[in-house]
Amino acid sequence: MDQKRGADKFRSIARKVKMGKKLERVMKGDRGGTTSATSQETDVDNNKTPEPYNCVGDFEADYLELCKRAGLTEIPQVTQRPHRPEPPPPPDPKCATPLSRKETPCKSSHSSRMEKVEEPTTPTPGDPEEAPPTTYTTSNKFDYFRPKVQVELEKPEDRKSMTEIYIRGWKVDQRYMDVFRLCLPAADKLHTIDLWNVGLTDNTLAQFSAVASQCLNLRTVKLDGNPVPGEGFHQLIGEDSMIVSMSLRSCKISDKGAELIGKALSTVKTRNQSLCVLNLNSNLITDVGACHLSNGLRMNRTLLILSVANNAIGDEGAKQLGEVLSRFALTHEEIVERRKLISEKGTPDIRISPIPKRSESRDRPVSQSSRSQLDKSTAKSGRSSSKAKKKDDKGKGKDDKKKDAQRGVSKESVAKTTKGKGRQSGGKKGPAAGTITTEPETPEVQEIINPLLEEAESINGELFIPGNRVLINLNISRNKIGEAGLKALLKGIQYQITLTMLGSRSSGTGLMRLSLQKNGFPPDHDLYMKIQELMVTRDPLYKPPAKSPDEDSISQTTGV
Repeated sequence: MDQKRGADKFRSIARKVKMGKKLERVMKGDRGGTTSATSQETDVDNNKTPEPYNCVGDFEADYLELCKRAGLTEIPQVTQRPHRPEPPPPPDPKCATPLSRKETPCKSSHSSRMEKVEEPTTPTPGDPEEAPPTTYTTSNKFDYFRPKVQVELEKPEDRKSMTEIYIRGWKVDQRYMDVFRLCLPAADKLHTIDLWNVGLTDNTLAQFSAVASQCLNLRTVKLDGNPVPGEGFHQLIGEDSMIVSMSLRSCKISDKGAELIGKALSTVKTRNQSLCVLNLNSNLITDVGACHLSNGLRMNRTLLILSVANNAIGDEGAKQLGEVLSRFALTHEEIVERRKLISEKGTPDIRISPIPKRSESRDRPVSQSSRSQLDKSTAKSGRSSSKAKKKDDKGKGKDDKKKDAQRGVSKESVAKTTKGKGRQSGGKKGPAAGTITTEPETPEVQEIINPLLEEAESINGELFIPGNRVLINLNISRNKIGEAGLKALLKGIQYQITLTMLGSRSSGTGLMRLSLQKNGFPPDHDLYMKIQELMVTRDPLYKPPAKSPDEDSISQTTGV
């Protein structure tokens, strides 16, 4: 019996052990299944693309969020552009105290006494410390050289009022340009972008030009110190560009880049109508590039200021510039385009022909119905005229009495209407009769006339038109211009002055400032001195020298 009981116990224990092992296996399987499920979920979450970010117009917030999404580890800080502190206000003369002066012993023989000298007072431990100076700010070590994005805010408290952005001295690669491509167009008030020495490439320059076209209020672009191998700066000043001022100093622009810029300024069929200031200082432009730029000035009537200082322009380039300023002969392509424009301008008058009236046509006689209608209309007009005559005779006496009383009022009303350019409104829903409403004066927008449509002059079988008189400031200093170039420039200036004196119809006032210093001629050259004499009176900032009292008295006596 004991043996049977022991066997039964052993079997029950063995069953429990087996059941426990099965439970452990099941539990392990469940755990493995849950872990595998969680791992799959995490993989799915990682594979999901994040939702696109919509810029809100706050440049700093948009910039930081886009940089984080792009995975940038080093994000340049956005700071406000520092300014010079304002000068302290002048001291109030009422509150001013005489300054302490160090007195020196009197050297006169009569008085040998020494005056008192005020010694500087040493600060005591109990005195309050002076406030730190406000003319400068201190920063941590090397903080000045860290990359930053400096911005100008129209209102310091409004972070969405960014108007200018400055990036200086750190490389803006494709990753940062992708960020700017999204956040810059959202800044509605942005009008100036300054990227100095940021290492632009052909790809980043093309992308920046696309970004600039999306910024609706962008007017000033400065890309100084960015030599680009392809020299594709002309992409920024296309026909539809809204940029007004562009600076490309020290960009190593050669004659190839000057040719592209000249074609962007104007061709026979296209021209830029927004750029007013172009700075090409300190580049590699020679006579060939200057000729390309002068070709761009032939049909351009928008550019006001051009600077090509510190280049390698010689006499040939100066001759081309002088020819564009005076007058130039049209090429065959320009003559063909001129004829097309003249024909298109005259086609509306040619195509529209007067429609002959039935009563005036000789081929077809007037029908019976038309005659009857004419007879009825003449009869009606006769009746109305006879009635009007009777009424006029009856009211003639009353009108004569009222005329004298109304003369003064009518004169005053006419004067008011002529001064205010108004009109009397007698409509049904408008103001009462006799009231004068002045119309708002709208500013007249001056239409830019195509230079090919200006008055032409035929000389020796060639067709000449007046040159560019819209350009008012030309800087060609620090080049290689000699005597031949000076002659061409002097001829162009003299031609512009004669046109101004004769009252030419061509638009523009001509050059008002010409910079020629530090070229290949001495400062006392006769032609250079003559050009200076002509230009000094045309300079709008010129102030004649003040006369001495003797000259004033002489002029008063002589009347000169």
